[in-house]
Amino acid sequence: MPIILPTFAKINLTLRVTNKRPDGYHNLVSTFMKIASGDVLYITESNSGRDAVTADMHLTGENIVAKALRIAREEGFRIPPLNVRIHKSIPPGSGLGAGSGNAAAVLQLFGAERVAAKVGADVPFLASGHNLASVSGIGDQIEPMKEVSPHGVIAIPEWETNTKEAYAELDAIGYEVGIMLARTEMRDIYHANAGRKVGLLPNDFLKVLIKKYPKYNELFRMFEQAGAYAWGVSGSGSSAFCVLNKPVRFTWPGYVKNVLYF
Repeated sequence: MPIILPTFAKINLTLRVTNKRPDGYHNLVSTFMKIASGDVLYITESNSGRDAVTADMHLTGENIVAKALRIAREEGFRIPPLNVRIHKSIPPGSGLGAGSGNAAAVLQLFGAERVAAKVGADVPFLASGHNLASVSGIGDQIEPMKEVSPHGVIAIPEWETNTKEAYAELDAIGYEVGIMLARTEMRDIYHANAGRKVGLLPNDFLKVLIKKYPKYNELFRMFEQAGAYAWGVSGSGSSAFCVLNKPVRFTWPGYVKNVLYF
């Protein structure tokens, strides 16, 4: 019988990149909110003596679940060879960290959460027990926040974004705010009265994305006209989301390929 693991993804309600570090990574200040992803892992022990990690959606490069298993073993965790089949609901390049959620679930299964930061920037939060948090550093500094229960919708468009390329474009433009201002901005938004209109939430990648994909403006207008009190883009894109006081039915344009509700 396989072990069946549902996994989580996240939304960046706010995201500021404050600087590039000497090691090539970037420091950020962000509000992370955990969401159900619809991704599911089916895990059995392998008889071949090696891992076999497969997904029902085309993924490039080393699968992050395989990476998590490799790093966990390098750090001393005794994990047998595994067959891991991944049922994907969220496509790569959506900015929702669904792949990181897959890796986090495997680390939690084997009690290897402490290696999460070595696997990926979103993995420590998704491997934590927190549903809402202020996340900073390279994703490894997590400060839990009092949970909220908003209604919301996420639109995943037909285009994908490449995180590495997005960071390179952002490096070329420069950074708008430092750590202290980003933290103040995040706290002000978090402590706003529930339901008070905030509008477009800060995300430094948006200034790059909006030039490439002006259709974001159409989605933002739809969100505002539907009565949303906040909206934005998650991660480095491509997903756009809004936060509502109550569920709303949308008529989506053809370039929206998938929709999630929270």
